[in-house]
Amino acid sequence: MKKIIFIITLFICANAPLYPQDDGDYLIPFAEMRGDTQYFGYETCDRNEIIKAKYRIAYTDKMHKMAIVMRDDGQWIGIDRNDNVILYPFIYDNGPDYVFEGLFRFVDNDKIGFANLDGDKIIPAEFDFVEPFQDGLAEYAYGGHSEYDHLNEHWAWTGAAETGYINKYGQRFIKIIKTEEGRVACMKDNRRFYIDDKGKIIKAVKAVVKEE
Repeated sequence: MKKIIFIITLFICANAPLYPQDDGDYLIPFAEMRGDTQYFGYETCDRNEIIKAKYRIAYTDKMHKMAIVMRDDGQWIGIDRNDNVILYPFIYDNGPDYVFEGLFRFVDNDKIGFANLDGDKIIPAEFDFVEPFQDGLAEYAYGGHSEYDHLNEHWAWTGAAETGYINKYGQRFIKIIKTEEGRVACMKDNRRFYIDDKGKIIKAVKAVVKEE
């Protein structure tokens, strides 16, 4: 039980800033014991049950539009308020993917995309692998496979046929160059743009950038 409490607390702390102005329209988890097993469901703040207690873990502390829960078979899922499955989160560190810059990874037909905490699929699941967002960009890969790096003791993606970067607007770049003026994002047709720390294009680069 201590482990479950830790997981729920971690999620609360990680996502508290994402709902800075709470309108009160959310569900909260409740628990029921069945024999020696505890199950979780969701109810309103005035104890009106909306989703019956049938999940082993309620990962989401405040359910606005979606909650991440674990089924009895160990499968993590994202459900809506009608208890419909709307997505399957990418599993990282034996649990649902962490939220970075408002998005987390989900899986569909063995491909990976990005969704927000409302369950909206912001970037379709079409990549064989993709890293979390950092400074407005996520590194993606088509093709390849995971391989354990015994030297550094972690799993890595290798053998990709294509790699690059994607921003939250769905624009793809094959390379990111750091210059004194800022980051330059290069597209396949050799178009180049300055991008801000959110990955948004702010202006085109007229001169050819000298690559190191």
